[in-house]
Amino acid sequence: MNTIRKLYWVFILIYSGAINALQIGDKAPNFIAQSTKGEINFHEWIDNNWTILFSHPGDFTPICTTELAELAFLQPEFKKRGTKIITLSADSLEDHQEWVSHIDRYKNLIRVNKKDTIVTGLERPDLNYPILADKKLKIATTYGMYHPKADQKGVFGEANKSTIRSVFIIDPDKKIQAILSYPKNIGRNFDEIIRIIDALQMAKEYNITTPGNWQKGKQVVVPTYVLSEDIKETYNVEFFIQHQDYLRTIKDPSENKKTSLDTIKEK
Repeated sequence: MNTIRKLYWVFILIYSGAINALQIGDKAPNFIAQSTKGEINFHEWIDNNWTILFSHPGDFTPICTTELAELAFLQPEFKKRGTKIITLSADSLEDHQEWVSHIDRYKNLIRVNKKDTIVTGLERPDLNYPILADKKLKIATTYGMYHPKADQKGVFGEANKSTIRSVFIIDPDKKIQAILSYPKNIGRNFDEIIRIIDALQMAKEYNITTPGNWQKGKQVVVPTYVLSEDIKETYNVEFFIQHQDYLRTIKDPSENKKTSLDTIKEK
């Protein structure tokens, strides 16, 4: 009987994973859940903002604690980009609330280690984003965050929790624009996550694409459907570089906007 039950649950996990394999361009599924900031209706909470959903397999775990601390430290950076932060952990709301003080304590160490010289009174804020309670794995299942064949051995014990380490970047239309998944023993790179946000927002606003290892302020790529003779007028640039007939680059268009604003201020 136990064998039949195990096979049944393996089938459910595989089937649910197959039908819930979200892809870039899909609409982010809505959910209603309790969090450290009260009940959240996800779509209503997103409103018309860029949003990042981070997921974690459990509270009081070493890697996740460092990640949530880094996220708390970087809250001003996400706010500057008009991006809301929400996290999920597959434990209870009570555990989340106790865990927050641990995260803030480590976040303050980050400030010291990075020699943050912010003026007194403008220190990095404490953790102020919601942590969703998903002990029954309803949201994790909906978003396909775990692999049913995950190794049951290791830090977290339960196979269905050990792979809940995903990042979903969602645009104001509630469409998923990027998905990142990490193993449980490798901390997430938040510089890369911010870089992706910068690239996505610039692509949406200026109709451009970004090359490999792109950083804000560097040259961007013109989409292939834009004719070469239209580039200067379309992007308000004096020149572009044609590496190949299908690969044309221009300077960061947001720098043009900044220059124009500076000129207006001078006047």
